[in-house]
Amino acid sequence: MARLIIGHTTHNSVKIWVRGSARWPVAFLDVRDSAGRRKGQTQSLFLLEDSFYTGIIYWSNLSPNRPYTVHLSFAKTEDDSFEDRVRDAYTTGRFTTFPIPDAKSEFSFLLGSCNLHVFGALKNPDSVWMRVSEVSNKHTAKFMIHCGDQIYADIPFAPDADPDFYRNKYLDAWEDCYPARRFLSARTQYMILDDHEISDNFDNGSLNTRYSHALKRVAIQAYNEFQHSHNPDTANDPVNGRQYFYSFNYGKTPFFVLDTRTERNASKGQMISRMQLNCLKNWLGEHASNTKFVVTSVPFVTQRKTELNDKWCSTEFNQQRYEILDYLLGNNIGKTIFLTGDMHASYHATMTVKRAGKTLTIHELMSSPLNQFTPTKRIEDDFISPHDTTLHDLELRSRITLSSFYGNHSNVMCITVKNSRVGYKIYRTTQKLSASVSKSFQP
Repeated sequence: MARLIIGHTTHNSVKIWVRGSARWPVAFLDVRDSAGRRKGQTQSLFLLEDSFYTGIIYWSNLSPNRPYTVHLSFAKTEDDSFEDRVRDAYTTGRFTTFPIPDAKSEFSFLLGSCNLHVFGALKNPDSVWMRVSEVSNKHTAKFMIHCGDQIYADIPFAPDADPDFYRNKYLDAWEDCYPARRFLSARTQYMILDDHEISDNFDNGSLNTRYSHALKRVAIQAYNEFQHSHNPDTANDPVNGRQYFYSFNYGKTPFFVLDTRTERNASKGQMISRMQLNCLKNWLGEHASNTKFVVTSVPFVTQRKTELNDKWCSTEFNQQRYEILDYLLGNNIGKTIFLTGDMHASYHATMTVKRAGKTLTIHELMSSPLNQFTPTKRIEDDFISPHDTTLHDLELRSRITLSSFYGNHSNVMCITVKNSRVGYKIYRTTQKLSASVSKSFQP
């Protein structure tokens, strides 16, 4: 398992995730600038068994747009000397701080999801993460968004309601995959869960037994330990518990990362909680004139043929989907791009929203999967495109750009924001470095 993950980064700070062990429970960390000068004093953190010896170290008082290196070591006690500390593979990391808020910046980032890893040599992830690193280096990507299914807890067998079962799935994903460990320590990483972090097509409406409640509890415990802890800090909702949705900015470009899984209850028409929906609408209004990205682990724009009750196009979620579209159109909020995964294909899709002479277009980019077994797909296998429908008083037309559709496996998407345009390139993660699709659009 990775010992070091570079987490949420701002223009002057960073969250750094570390994992020790029962034998080496104390983490020591230094951050140095490009000249090798230490930024502040060495920080130490005693890691607890209850959190599987994982923890977060915050580092602040950094300068914008500057490269830094991270040096991590472990010891038995906080009083151990420098000479007594030990270092594991890829415990030296690096990151670059973000621009100051509201600064216009040209930048690239990576989008991916669905990291299958449970069949060992049959689907070895090493070459995948080597390719992801190559793409990241080629485009100097500033961060990666992992859009769900970072583990597959329910494959090949049903999960156990035991935190160690889920922890072992994370170890299986990243423990002996040195290219993954290298990449996680070399770029800022943002993550959000989808169903396979808990169980296939998870919905709170199915929590009807002691086992199912325990399953969610221990799955979320492991998700907090391995993924959410290094995301931006989130609050605790007195009704729904901990919030897992969050937002961040890269300079002038804002991102809102939805949690479409832990608050979901199809029987109540709820993909996300009322609080999360209100936060999203407030965020959209605040950034109405900006090019902005909304991350959703399941597609928002496209119309599915199967598994309808798991996606935004499900009739169960019509009201919440309508409320978001109505807010966008009613407030003339353009330049909105949804980022998604889940469907084991990649594409650029658009939705035209009309009502009483007003028209708005929203965009969606999908990248999935990073590593999978599923066969090559055609648009018509899973999607209805173009699709025309009405949703209350809205006329909707969604379509997938045919030349953008990529149904081969496996892949990662590099997205570039430059001036008023958004570009994207889709790369196979199991072949040599060559973009299979390369396009741009003006949102």
